Amino acid sequence: MVAKSLAVAVVLVLASGCATTGAHHRTQTEDWIEQAGTEGVFLEPPLRLSPQIISLVREKVGYAGTEKARLLKLVRFLAEMDGLAFQYQTQSSLTAEKAFQARRGDCMSYANLLVALARTLDVPVRFVRITELPVTWEAGGRFFESSHMAVAMGHYNAWDQSVVVDFGNIHTSPWRFALYDDVPDEQAFVLFQNNVAVQRMLAGDMVTAERMFRFLHHHSPRTPEVPNNLSLVLLHNGKDREALDLLEASVEQFPRFRPLFANAVHAARHIGDEELAKTLEARGRELLEDEPAWNFNEGMRSYHARSYPTAALRFEKALAADPNNVRLLAWSARAHLAAGNLRRGLEQVERIRSGPPSETRTQLLQDLRSAFPQIDAPAPVTPPVADLTH
Repeated sequence: MVAKSLAVAVVLVLASGCATTGAHHRTQTEDWIEQAGTEGVFLEPPLRLSPQIISLVREKVGYAGTEKARLLKLVRFLAEMDGLAFQYQTQSSLTAEKAFQARRGDCMSYANLLVALARTLDVPVRFVRITELPVTWEAGGRFFESSHMAVAMGHYNAWDQSVVVDFGNIHTSPWRFALYDDVPDEQAFVLFQNNVAVQRMLAGDMVTAERMFRFLHHHSPRTPEVPNNLSLVLLHNGKDREALDLLEASVEQFPRFRPLFANAVHAARHIGDEELAKTLEARGRELLEDEPAWNFNEGMRSYHARSYPTAALRFEKALAADPNNVRLLAWSARAHLAAGNLRRGLEQVERIRSGPPSETRTQLLQDLRSAFPQIDAPAPVTPPVADLTH
């Protein structure tokens, strides 16, 4: 569980974090938040911090040392038990202030928090992401796409003063910078709001999710995660033709964004256009075979067709790209158990149980117990071996 959005926060943090002179210049993200409000769409400013939080962090971290030293001290403050002790929680994209209060969140939450706090300490950080490492969320048989976000200071050509902070992991090697792409604050804002919209859908608020996705797509049409996720909300809301039209246009606009192909094929089959599905499938085959969304959708098709061994194979391939996705583990367990592969099914159940407690994990285990009571049966006892020695 990437979901993933950082607009007004950016401006507000910069305004409160530095002693500047002159008139305040509105940012694009501030304009978006205001315009969204006039359209009845609430977008939270992801980087806004209360004066109390800013004061506390300035006291604990301070301004001493170089920019790099201040950033590393801030990272330690966020991680250590006598600081914030920030913990990872999947599928939980929060604003900087909410992440600080909750002391938990996903990579987007951590990036929001670190960027906002660092800028109050006059450390010039920016958002970065690994585009080749997507974050996938599953809900109701659909895959939602997010991005793996991190924070950087400096550049590879001055690596002795440069840092990439990837959820508390600190990288200073020049080759690491080649893995990350810079993300302007405006794009980071959109990616954050994209994650929030996915969370709305997971909570069952389809109306809000659709309105958020539509606003983001209209104002940031070059962010492929947004039309991908909007199409899935449209499918869920019964707007199949509009969803397919959006996916076909997006495939042409973003021909290397693999989830779009997977979802376009799924949408074409959903409305009964098998010819179009085959055409799209042929175009994207090389891209799709290792795509988690593609394998998940194919697994769902096989599962509902009662072809459980095939479904189990597809879910395993999806898990290879996202091995700790608890929802994927649950579908994999279902397929293996339905196929009669009790051993592998129980292995997947145990992987779900062994993770950190969460409402999602508890609900998935309850659903599995209801469908497959045998998962709580005691393991068969190995019969004793007779001792033939004399």
